[in-house]
Amino acid sequence: MATPDYYMVLKVPNTASHDEIKRAYYALSRIVHPDKKTSIVNNNSNSNSYSNSSEERGQLDVEFHQLSVAWEILGDAARRKAYDQRLKAVQNRALGVVQDEIDLDDMDFDEDSGTYSFPCRCSGRYSIAESDLEAGREIAPCVDCSLKIKVLYEAAEDNDE
Repeated sequence: MATPDYYMVLKVPNTASHDEIKRAYYALSRIVHPDKKTSIVNNNSNSNSYSNSSEERGQLDVEFHQLSVAWEILGDAARRKAYDQRLKAVQNRALGVVQDEIDLDDMDFDEDSGTYSFPCRCSGRYSIAESDLEAGREIAPCVDCSLKIKVLYEAAEDNDE
């Protein structure tokens, strides 16, 4: 089963803050909540009655359920972190076959170019820029062949204290 993109469901970027995610959830839920979306049917009499077709109500239930699940996952810091890791793994698999996982400490760093590298079995080198790692990208391709490695590292926390 494919991992749903809860950021897309809530229409926020994956860099959104907790408050941005919360605002998006509440704004969208007001729009698609099944109890809020009723259409007025004017009968031949002077009275109005509210009606939802079962198909329309079912679609609204699905949309609202997706929003609710997205909020449950992205609204909780621990669940969001686990979800982000799963989503990143899915995206990495979509990029192609990863030959190996290499710890960043085992790679060579070139200060002039700001890149990390590691020897490939084809005699080429896997290479990844420091800026790529800072942006959360962790797949390093070989410059001479089609092989790729996943770079294992922990991002440094920014503490402005």
